[in-house]
Amino acid sequence: MKFLNIKSIHICAAVLMLVLAGGCKKAIEIGPSLVTANAGNAFSSNSAAQSVVAGIYSRMSQGSFFQGQYGISINMGLAADELTNINSGASSFGPFYTNNYSPALAPSFWAEFYKLLYFCNTAIDGISNSPSVTGNVKNQLLGEVKFLRGFIFFYALNLYGTPPLTLSTDYTINNTIGNSTPDALYKQIINDLKAAQAALADNIYVDANGATVTDRVRPNKQTASAMLARVYLYMRDWKNAEDEATSVLGSATYTLLPQQNISQVFLKGSRETIWALQPTSLVYLNTIDAYYLIVNTNYRASLQFPISPQLQNAFEPNDARFTNWVSTFTTPATPAVTYYYANKYKVSSVSSTIAVTEYPIVMRLAEQFLIRAEARAQQNNLTGAATDLNTIRTRAGLGATTASGQADMITAIMHERQVELFTEWGHRWFDLKRNNLLNDVMTTVAPTKGTTWASFKQLMPIPPADIQADPNIVQNPGYN
Repeated sequence: MKFLNIKSIHICAAVLMLVLAGGCKKAIEIGPSLVTANAGNAFSSNSAAQSVVAGIYSRMSQGSFFQGQYGISINMGLAADELTNINSGASSFGPFYTNNYSPALAPSFWAEFYKLLYFCNTAIDGISNSPSVTGNVKNQLLGEVKFLRGFIFFYALNLYGTPPLTLSTDYTINNTIGNSTPDALYKQIINDLKAAQAALADNIYVDANGATVTDRVRPNKQTASAMLARVYLYMRDWKNAEDEATSVLGSATYTLLPQQNISQVFLKGSRETIWALQPTSLVYLNTIDAYYLIVNTNYRASLQFPISPQLQNAFEPNDARFTNWVSTFTTPATPAVTYYYANKYKVSSVSSTIAVTEYPIVMRLAEQFLIRAEARAQQNNLTGAATDLNTIRTRAGLGATTASGQADMITAIMHERQVELFTEWGHRWFDLKRNNLLNDVMTTVAPTKGTTWASFKQLMPIPPADIQADPNIVQNPGYN
């Protein structure tokens, strides 16, 4: 059961854009909003508010950050050591692959973040202040949108360092707010996620009216807890990271699929899924990532982004993830060349008649085992860390870890994250960055891409237009 059908989602998206985006001229430079004039209409009832929130989900599903050729999974996979760009004609990917991000490229993620944050802030204000949005619907919608805002701020922080902390729809505030700090951003992210925890359904997934559903396309309490576990891990708050991950792992709602079903992890009905996006495109009915990552002779007969030699060589012999999540493509040219490519998603069709069997999975249970393993290792609970690590290794058909000592255990967990979470949501890039390994790895990898590495490239550049609009915003070092 879907929370809305595709036609309804597109209507809701249109409503969202008309009501919310009329004054959204730039990522931060936001003029007077149509919300002021239309607040009575946008939030005049439970159903009207539900339509606004559905429009935010639709925007996310189709947005340039969340999936596809401009999404984080492909582009940060190229930026790190996961993917190779063999398509010389794909010029839009070159700056990521060579780590030569120019300020002109910067709007690709930044603009999407701040449009969505503007929509979220408008929804939070409108729902909170509307007497017509009532009861459980009000609580649920506020919980969902606060979760989404915390999720977006998390990525803005980790990609840009000190992005503005915009919590207002007032353009006079947003255009003078300037850079924030990691501490302030993380504080707000935690506040939003804790508010979501308190408001959202516990151990079930519900639609906009609170009815139980099977699709996991709206966050619940465990989704907020899973995101909090990741946030605390990045903050090096090991105890809280362990506790939040444990709360998710203790839920009967989720199950790590066994080895014999590992090829089904990324199906829309997977019980390993914590949160997924519902595809709303009228063209890409399954996932946009699959269209660009895998080969389908009916739709994309050539390969663009094979996995890198570094990733290929990271897999141990007989790893079921390599067998089920990686495929090969041999070129028709002479001499033939065989490439390996990420095949977690199986359906690349753009046919309007094909069945929808895959959703873009944002968060899944395996990450929580690895979060808890790392948090335990950092607290020197090596037995507990090994137990969680071995849960993932056993599912992959591998033997128990041989790591001994804290440093070895942490290294083993980082390796397991590399082969478990590849091409998912920039995990590899962020893992290297937060463990102070990015400079060392990229100094070695960059020459294989035909480029050179510099430490400032760990952060993306801020769009010049937004610096001009807000003189209090300072460009990240290295991009002036």
